[in-house]
Amino acid sequence: MLCALRIQNFAIIDELEVRFGPGFNALTGETGAGKSILVDALHLVLGGRARAEVIRTGADEATVEALFEGMDLGDRLAGLGLPTGGGELLIRRVIHRSGRGRAWINGAIATVGLLEQTCRGLVDISGQHEHVSLLDPQLHLSLLDGWADLHGTVARYREAFDRFAAAVRERAGLAMDDVERARRADYLSFQIAEIERLDPQVGEDESLSQERKRLASATKLRAAAEESERALYSGESAAADLLGVALGRLQDAAAIDPALEPVLSSLKTARIELEESARALAGYVRGVAADPARLAEVDERLEALKRLCRKHGGDLSVALARRDEMKTELSRVERHAERLSELDGQIAALGEEGLRMAQELSLRRRQAAGEFARAVESELAHLAMGKTAFAVQVQPASPPEGQAEGEGAGAWRVGGHVLTPKGIDTCELLLSPNPGEEAKPLSRIASGGELSRVMLAIKRALAKTDPVPTYVFDEVDAGIGGAVAEVVGRMLKDVSRERQVLCITHLPQIAACADAHYTVAKRIKEGRTTSRVEALGTTARTKEIARMLAGVEITPAAMKNAEEMLEASSRRRRR
Repeated sequence: MLCALRIQNFAIIDELEVRFGPGFNALTGETGAGKSILVDALHLVLGGRARAEVIRTGADEATVEALFEGMDLGDRLAGLGLPTGGGELLIRRVIHRSGRGRAWINGAIATVGLLEQTCRGLVDISGQHEHVSLLDPQLHLSLLDGWADLHGTVARYREAFDRFAAAVRERAGLAMDDVERARRADYLSFQIAEIERLDPQVGEDESLSQERKRLASATKLRAAAEESERALYSGESAAADLLGVALGRLQDAAAIDPALEPVLSSLKTARIELEESARALAGYVRGVAADPARLAEVDERLEALKRLCRKHGGDLSVALARRDEMKTELSRVERHAERLSELDGQIAALGEEGLRMAQELSLRRRQAAGEFARAVESELAHLAMGKTAFAVQVQPASPPEGQAEGEGAGAWRVGGHVLTPKGIDTCELLLSPNPGEEAKPLSRIASGGELSRVMLAIKRALAKTDPVPTYVFDEVDAGIGGAVAEVVGRMLKDVSRERQVLCITHLPQIAACADAHYTVAKRIKEGRTTSRVEALGTTARTKEIARMLAGVEITPAAMKNAEEMLEASSRRRRR
């Protein structure tokens, strides 16, 4: 959910921070106080268009930050190469007077496109068409599937579709002409033979590099070993001689005082180890010698291995892995006809299975479409839109625009139907606000208030299945009042039991149903107009409801009415 929104130098806001809670959050205030500015600012952090005109007069830049919590976005963020944030999503957007701006996601700088991908499906804002998922026909099929509890069936179909698509793509990769296939086989054979002639071994480059160091420093190493051996054993005043003297003296002394026995024993052990080390050094000296021929041989081998690694884009392990991949591909190319025949059989069987599952899925969707439409119309009737017709149009899928049938981005024709990752259907939500008018797509609804109420009705019908965690309603109260306003308030409250709701309203009947109430007000400070947002306690909230009821002069009757409205709402919440 949206936990906090922080705004600086945006429109008439100099600086404010507002924290929202779960459930139903209402924002009220006089017309022009700046309530919709909060929605505009939220729209910006979700990836909306940045305009220099929104920067407060006298400021060089405007900043909007939003903090989201309680959503599992780890996989999405990781897939986009962004910090996962440990369950939090912090977005910061800055607009400069020049018109240019910057964005950050969990501290990482991001493009607007990346911002849109990150925030897709986090917030639905009525009145801001860019962020109402209901206006995107690509999402309508998922809404219908959610209503009909078909997501499990869709997932099983998708597994079958993926198997079919993989087989089709493999066959397409093999469907090259004979000349190209022979050319590819020759290329692969040459590359494999080149590697196998060199016959590299795992770790060979590292062992050769170490041997080269030893050969290049043979004189230095031999001198060090000879000097060390003489100091230990064969030279004048060698350590072995001095240690022998010490042992002779201590052996006589230990015969007198047994307390010296442990020291004597340690020195005997040291003498043995010293003699072994000296013998090892002598052997090392005999084995170390400058060998220009071997050094040249090692250099040549290392250079050949390096050329191989450069050619195949990595280290020796990558080159060896590439050899194995080419062998696999060559095997496929050489058994081309056999594999094509196998794939043809697989594609036929997998396509038949996928089509059968898609047809069953389509039948259930079409059965559910009418029920979904009737459920939404029932909700619309409560919102003074009883004459509005709502339709869920399920139609056969078509190949992607500009693509021929059977090719392209994940759509293939099977048995007269186009199979897509979602089945053989497309879906669009349609609305006819007035009797006798043709039902049209939701995206062509002009009225912001009308769209808000349609959105509320659909969200109410989808209460438990819609994945969007935060709804923002602006203008939901346009053109209504009285009993309908109270119904809208109760519906918003019902919807908020499943997700967070933010609602800007001028109607006390709606505001009284909220779990948290904020007021937005303008004030003049040092000759400048600015907006502020304040979370209201019980007393202040009662006064604000009374103001909404009575206007400028808050009468005792208005206060009493406000108290009764809030108490009635509180009783409903306790039930």
